[in-house]
Amino acid sequence: MGEVRRGQFGERGAVAKRSGSVEGLGIDRPKSLAVLVAERLREAIVSTELQLGQALSEEQIAATMNVSRTPVREALTMLQLQGLIDIKPQRGSFVFKPDAEDIAALVAYRHILEMAAAPLALSVAPEATLRDLAASVAMMEAARAEDHPLDFARADSLFHQAFFTHCGNRYLSEAYGIASGRLAALRAHLAAPLTMHRSRAHADHLDMIEAFRAGDATRLLAVLGRHILAMTDNYVGALKETGSVR
Repeated sequence: MGEVRRGQFGERGAVAKRSGSVEGLGIDRPKSLAVLVAERLREAIVSTELQLGQALSEEQIAATMNVSRTPVREALTMLQLQGLIDIKPQRGSFVFKPDAEDIAALVAYRHILEMAAAPLALSVAPEATLRDLAASVAMMEAARAEDHPLDFARADSLFHQAFFTHCGNRYLSEAYGIASGRLAALRAHLAAPLTMHRSRAHADHLDMIEAFRAGDATRLLAVLGRHILAMTDNYVGALKETGSVR
């Protein structure tokens, strides 16, 4: 009694070859419906298909995506944890909509993290970081030439993500991940439509990549810090122009 027949649990082998081994326990699993729905909604938010503060109907999303309401509900909860969705009891789910205080706090949070990540990336992975920065700047220049504000915003996000990707500290990367969706959404909704902002931002990115290429951490941080902190006034101003500021 208790004998396990060979192959009883499939090809991957449920019986470990030695005590304490987890060899063979891996499984291949497709993404769940909830994750797919969450990814599509996130993309809709950061690409301005859905507007800041827009009410979301679980029933309508489910019908549009041809899924039940259960994965939609789970997806909205995932996005709530990322700060992209506000779920209000008895009222429903809404795309996040920051006020001036929210924006100031988010910019301050980003400033702390990125000012730590950038010099680390310069120190531990300068070549890989520089490749990603250069690729992002090339994307920005193409977006400016073709007047594609959303493509510019995406390239902007990739530029700053490079510091976290290559900083060598996963805790910094994870901390940035908490806010990266909201930052990407703000770039798309508030910064992308501002032609003057795009010109200044492009110049800042060129200055940053030049400092990075030269290995000048002091100059890099000076430009980066100014660039990040300017976002508070830029975003709040854009909210006021659209009448969305609370």
